[in-house]
Amino acid sequence: MKKMLLVIMFFFFVCPAYASEQLIIEPEMGRAPLLSAINNSQSSIDIVLYGLTDEDFIHALTSSKQQGKKVRVLLESNPYLSTEENQPAIRQLKKADIATEANKHSFQLIHQKTFILDDKNAIVMTCNLTHGTFTNERNFALVITDPAMVQEISQVFNADWQGNTVSLQHNNLIWSPDNSRRKLLHFIHDAQSSIKIYAQNITDYKMKGALVKAAKSGISVQVILPDTEKNNPHLDYLRNAGVQLRFSPYLIHAKVIVVDQHRAILGSMNFTKAGIDRNRELSVITDEPQVIQPLNNTFEQDWQKSSIHNGIFSNVPHFPYSFMQHFKQLKQQWLA
Repeated sequence: MKKMLLVIMFFFFVCPAYASEQLIIEPEMGRAPLLSAINNSQSSIDIVLYGLTDEDFIHALTSSKQQGKKVRVLLESNPYLSTEENQPAIRQLKKADIATEANKHSFQLIHQKTFILDDKNAIVMTCNLTHGTFTNERNFALVITDPAMVQEISQVFNADWQGNTVSLQHNNLIWSPDNSRRKLLHFIHDAQSSIKIYAQNITDYKMKGALVKAAKSGISVQVILPDTEKNNPHLDYLRNAGVQLRFSPYLIHAKVIVVDQHRAILGSMNFTKAGIDRNRELSVITDEPQVIQPLNNTFEQDWQKSSIHNGIFSNVPHFPYSFMQHFKQLKQQWLA
């Protein structure tokens, strides 16, 4: 295991010129790749996060500051239903004289999850830096070295830090709430044969409509969701239209779409109205083979390990309990 992690870290952070993008798979790879990215940075670390509670990462950031690196953390100050969650981290960062900022725009939430390292590399993640990310959650992160992409990600960070607006140009970057709905729906409409999705939940009506249209046109649409979503009534519309749904023992926290097995969207954006229209989110479009192949392989493995469920009406005697249990779970996880 240690040898594998050393190879991973060398591949990602010592030889980034090998490819412009590389995939991190969680929880299998653990904290090591992301901690190495922080520790191996030379001069600056900018981070945008929704949740920061993991002590290893807080320590890595404070150590980087002590080494003379410029460290800035843009962090959601009031996570949904967990308003105090980030406060211990904020206190520790401020004690270490690390610059922190909160939402200066009218975003409902800062839900983006991104590292910017030395203004040369970026990591766009589906995950927060919390204990659960590295234990029982399915997540991914994308290491990016393409200069144009990193430049725009950095420019948006600086604009959000100051509360300013910024021009968005890069075709492969999807920003909520600026251009995400148009790009997301266009990506789905372009599918020719298959759509594979990891989602924490799918509640946006236009998103569901696009998937139903694809399924009815003969495109294979497969969606992996967390097991807690199996009684979600929003999913019956998809299921009845021929969308294939399976429910994973993992807490699916990934937000990923793979189209025709050769293009993918990966990032922080949940497929909800808030995720698409109200929050600050960042997702990336990629067709890099070294990203797509492990994404496809991981999806197939998770698909085989996931269960089929017939929907909320399949067990009528237990309907009241299941219905209320679902909404309790939905309330707790809506914008995690």
